[in-house]
Amino acid sequence: MIGFELLVALTALTLGASLVIGQLRWLRVAQRVQYLPGEVSRIERLWLLRRPMSVVWWALAIGLALAGYVAAPWGFGVAAWLVVLAPLVAALSPWRMPVMGETKPVAWTGRLIRVAIVNAVLLFALAAVSAWFLGPAGALVPVILQALITDLSLVLLWPVERLVQKPYLTSAQETLRRVDPQIVAITGSYGKTSTKGYAAQILASRYDVVASPASFNNLMGLSRSINDKLAPGTEVFVAEMGMNAEGRIRELSKWFPPYIGAITVIGEAHYERLGSHHAILRAKSEITENASVVVLPVDQPELVALAETCRARGTLVVTVSAQGLEADVSLDAEAGTVTYGPEATPVPTEIPLLAHGINIAVALGIAWALDVPSDKALASLGDLPVAAHRAEVATTESGVAIIDDTYNSNPPGAARAIEGAKELAAERGGKLFVVTPGMVELGGLQATRNRELGEAITAAGGVCYAVGLTNRRALVAGAGADTKVFLTRDDAVGAVLHEAKPEDVILYENDLPDHYP
Repeated sequence: MIGFELLVALTALTLGASLVIGQLRWLRVAQRVQYLPGEVSRIERLWLLRRPMSVVWWALAIGLALAGYVAAPWGFGVAAWLVVLAPLVAALSPWRMPVMGETKPVAWTGRLIRVAIVNAVLLFALAAVSAWFLGPAGALVPVILQALITDLSLVLLWPVERLVQKPYLTSAQETLRRVDPQIVAITGSYGKTSTKGYAAQILASRYDVVASPASFNNLMGLSRSINDKLAPGTEVFVAEMGMNAEGRIRELSKWFPPYIGAITVIGEAHYERLGSHHAILRAKSEITENASVVVLPVDQPELVALAETCRARGTLVVTVSAQGLEADVSLDAEAGTVTYGPEATPVPTEIPLLAHGINIAVALGIAWALDVPSDKALASLGDLPVAAHRAEVATTESGVAIIDDTYNSNPPGAARAIEGAKELAAERGGKLFVVTPGMVELGGLQATRNRELGEAITAAGGVCYAVGLTNRRALVAGAGADTKVFLTRDDAVGAVLHEAKPEDVILYENDLPDHYP
């Protein structure tokens, strides 16, 4: 018969192994969600909903622990082993969630190591308390609560991280004072990265410009951009500013005060965290609070109202439109014209204005605010950069057209991408295939918007290749019985490339990292 001391030792070993497995998962998730408290538990809930087997493993582990706990005092050796096995069984949940990163491996940064240390302390304390009250069976408690513990660590470490970040932020501020560029800050529910690239390109026709790279749009990302890239002689720094809660852009604007603050659009991309359109508007509007000049589209009534608010407090407002409305800068997609300046004459352009009209309009509004001459600004439109993985078009060796729109994750952008892919397929006389996991972080609108995405694919004559489980039900409900479903993107890509003919078009619409089911 197994002795109680040996039972405790073996349970401690299986507990340690289970916690290591769990921490490899949840620390990676914490890093992927940018260390936002509450997000790790949200991802766990999503896995439990989409992978019900996860709950079964937990239930089985609890049953084993209880059975072993009851059996151990009576010396039932075989039954006592159930306690030892329980943490390992619990570690199978979330079911089929990768332990190590596949799409992007974990990076053991100083911040992640700090989270790991605090997690270890909290988990050890929880294991000790639960074992005191429940005996060896208490080993199951910290295994099941790992995601919640990780979120607690993120909360506890939040003020610590601000202290760690402060030297880098201070250095960035000193660099800004020394170089003294005009700061152009751009935010919006979507289109930030493309607009940043367009603005930098147009402004470069007159100024020495540096733009923050990729999606470096938070405190540390912008600090690094400034510390690494700003050099004497830089006249304009174009910064993308992102947010995940109210107050974030206000904080960014405090550290990096914008001369020009611009908003692209108020959309649905932040419903998951902010909960309402009005809350998103408030959060994005923070970029206008300390700016000397603001650039705002008048195509949305709420931004028209914001423009009036800014004028009332004495801020210079530059209005733009992508719908041909009266504004300082106006694009008319139907007429194919650009009006650069309130007194200017519409100028014909061959640049497609429909797909990226608002991004171009905001970029031109920024250029007009900084006195870029009309001839230089409009000439720059012929060489606008294409943001990586946003409607990039390529052709396979066999001739299949590939549209890579994997960094596009908003409903209007997805609709435009499908329409563009439909037109390309018609030109080539081929079929349209759309590989997508759907869109996330849309809160209560997510199922509806993904069902509409499936409907749009079918309406365009396309075949939907739904990836993963996160939005499968909604995509199938919209795209219908012909939808093909795959657990991984690699499986879907392999299948669609095998199916597609040289004249066909494949649209890769959005992509999700592997911490989503």
